[in-house]
Amino acid sequence: MKKLVLASFIGAFALYSCGSDSNNAQDNIPQNIDSTSVENDETTTEESMSYLLPSPLQIAELFKNSGLTYIGDLTSSTKNVENYNTKYAQKLNFGVYSADMAYCIINNQTQSAIDYLSTLRRLSEKMWMTDVFNTMGLSKRLESNVNNHDSLVTIMADLQIQLDNYLDENGMGYTGPIIFAGAWVETMYLGAQVNQTNSNEKLVYRLTEQAVVLENLLKALEQINEDQEFDELIADLTVINKNVDFLKEDEDAVLNKEQIDNLSQQIIDLRTKIIKN
Repeated sequence: MKKLVLASFIGAFALYSCGSDSNNAQDNIPQNIDSTSVENDETTTEESMSYLLPSPLQIAELFKNSGLTYIGDLTSSTKNVENYNTKYAQKLNFGVYSADMAYCIINNQTQSAIDYLSTLRRLSEKMWMTDVFNTMGLSKRLESNVNNHDSLVTIMADLQIQLDNYLDENGMGYTGPIIFAGAWVETMYLGAQVNQTNSNEKLVYRLTEQAVVLENLLKALEQINEDQEFDELIADLTVINKNVDFLKEDEDAVLNKEQIDNLSQQIIDLRTKIIKN
């Protein structure tokens, strides 16, 4: 049996999962950040495992606890939102902006988080997902909890749950992995960029750890790619995956500096491709 080593993403916030049921967001606040192993046995099929994808906020929190400092000009410009006119670009960059919002929230940059929330709302209108935002009063909640980190985390978790429910209820479950792909690339980009200026062992470990998440993401994308709509994205992510594939054979392995630099450049190139549409 193959063990998939995941950080305690699983069971923390809402997961981008097929037909997942979401409860109160307060129940989804992560209680610890230890490593957890999930074994692929008779009760856990490969198909279900492929959808174990964390929320953008989960990954950002893990990186934050490992030394991900705030650098304001790293995030994607909100001005780019008007350039995303295809559903594919909108979904990917919805994920990018979700990761940027999470990055701002965990670093107590509330006004920037509100700006990204507004940008996500504009994208949701293009994607016919306005109801996700209209029913939550997110902007007012963010503004009234400027100095309360735990409340900001809960608000982001609420958004994650509402989005997950909306996609499921409207037969759009296939959209979740695309959004997550954008969020994953953006968070890895932020982590890689910060690591280049302020490298530390914990942050390198978190970058290494994401190899398992990438494997699950690729499975999720392949399962929804019946019309080959996502061939290019899968190909780009597969290139990255090949360079970290050896990590899945040894759970104690960590990328060295050359490998981190190579991974970082590949992530930067893919992220540039996504935000430039």
